[in-house]
Amino acid sequence: MVKILIVKNGGEDMLNRIRERRIQRDGLYEITLQIPEDEYFSVYDSVTEYNAVEILGNYLMKYQDDARFDNVRIKHNKNGHVVDIKADLHYLKNDHTDASPIPDMLNKIRGE
Repeated sequence: MVKILIVKNGGEDMLNRIRERRIQRDGLYEITLQIPEDEYFSVYDSVTEYNAVEILGNYLMKYQDDARFDNVRIKHNKNGHVVDIKADLHYLKNDHTDASPIPDMLNKIRGE
């Protein structure tokens, strides 16, 4: 199976500016992605769960992270000027997924 990384116009810059935090509890990880609001709104018009799933999926594929995720939540923190995406990551009892090839556009950015 070939996975395709779909990055909207300006989305690659946004993915590079994400701050990540993970907390591990009983084999389950909670991930928080924190995106500067100006970066988020340069790509998306609104804060929706659909956008959060798309961003999280692209982020995990970019770093070839084979976690399965669920319980995705998104919140715009206007005071902090960030958009927070939280989700649960599952690694245990997963079928290992093959590493996805790095899309050509990412190789060009890296100078490969």
